[in-house]
Amino acid sequence: MTDRQLREYCEAEFENIDAVLAELELVILPEKTSYTTAELAAAATFIHNCYNGVENVLKRICAYVSMEIKASPTWHKDLIKASLDRGIIDENLYNSLSIYLSFRHFFVHSYSFSLRWEELEPLVVGLEEVVGKFKAVIKRYLDILRTEV
Repeated sequence: MTDRQLREYCEAEFENIDAVLAELELVILPEKTSYTTAELAAAATFIHNCYNGVENVLKRICAYVSMEIKASPTWHKDLIKASLDRGIIDENLYNSLSIYLSFRHFFVHSYSFSLRWEELEPLVVGLEEVVGKFKAVIKRYLDILRTEV
């Protein structure tokens, strides 16, 4: 993979994440205070999709810099930890992403009827900011990579 291909891949993932955020805004409306199970399931799916996009970017960058993440039950956690250790993301972003990683685990192993707005709301409210920080950090890292190559 070339530097250009990596950048194009990341940009495509960012576009996908932005599309998911736009869909989330159609489900979660500022004037609403309660949601149906179906609406909560949709919101949870969109949060999960955004986190998957983040992981996709990190996996691709790790492969590009020849940083192996071994297949294991903890590979999701290992991925963001290795990204922190390698300087791809900073500690603040690592802490934010860890919250979404915990949600990812909950989402994959739970039923939609167990979702509660009180628990989803902080994730929904913070998602756009976390995604914005992630995109900025990744773009900065890709610029650093370009100068090292």
